[in-house]
Amino acid sequence: MALAAVAAGTDFIAMIDDDEVPAPDWLDQLLAAQARSGADVIVGPTAPIFPPATPGWVAANSLFIKPENQASLRDLDPDPPAATCNVLVRAGLLGPAGLSFEPALALSGGEDKLLFQSLKQHGHTFAFAAAAHVSEWIPPERATFAYMWRESYRRGCVKYFVKQLLKSRSRLGSLRIAVRLVVKSLGLIAWHLLRMLAKLGRKDRAWIPSALHVADSLGTIAGTFQIPNRHYRPKDVKC
Repeated sequence: MALAAVAAGTDFIAMIDDDEVPAPDWLDQLLAAQARSGADVIVGPTAPIFPPATPGWVAANSLFIKPENQASLRDLDPDPPAATCNVLVRAGLLGPAGLSFEPALALSGGEDKLLFQSLKQHGHTFAFAAAAHVSEWIPPERATFAYMWRESYRRGCVKYFVKQLLKSRSRLGSLRIAVRLVVKSLGLIAWHLLRMLAKLGRKDRAWIPSALHVADSLGTIAGTFQIPNRHYRPKDVKC
């Protein structure tokens, strides 16, 4: 594992995904934000780059923007969502002496979500580096409704596993989390199906965001019932 290979005495670990390209000053901006904030984890924005002729409704969807709520984040915001696509982490928090990625999530994704939420739960500080830009190349096969549905479903599938590990200390606690997630998901499915029906037939495909919410909720229910989902099959697994 890469974390085990980090040299002793390393101060910080910077991460991006293998399908991304950082801006020339990316690392400088992450380190500058860390120096200004003193935070343990610095998160930067990731912007998608779509292939030519990508439909406007695909490019307009927030699914490919990370963090999805980045438009509402200010520089040095203390509570940004974090993922391995653009992050700087204090090295001592990870690896043998700290936390690591959960192997059970290797093929479903969500291991970074669990890791960073665990760091927040342990009281470690976060900050958003608005100028630390990374670009993600979106291949044509991902700029489709079918892929967006599968990705939304995948994100839902890991919610129960993550919440259970972070918040449950007993079988009863796990059951309460499961019931809340299922009830909430069923309500969201009904709500977004109604919104979809109201927008069907529009040329701008305004129904798609609601359809992706339905996929997320279906995935949440499937994950709660521990239905396997291997979104990242061996040929798709990122190194």
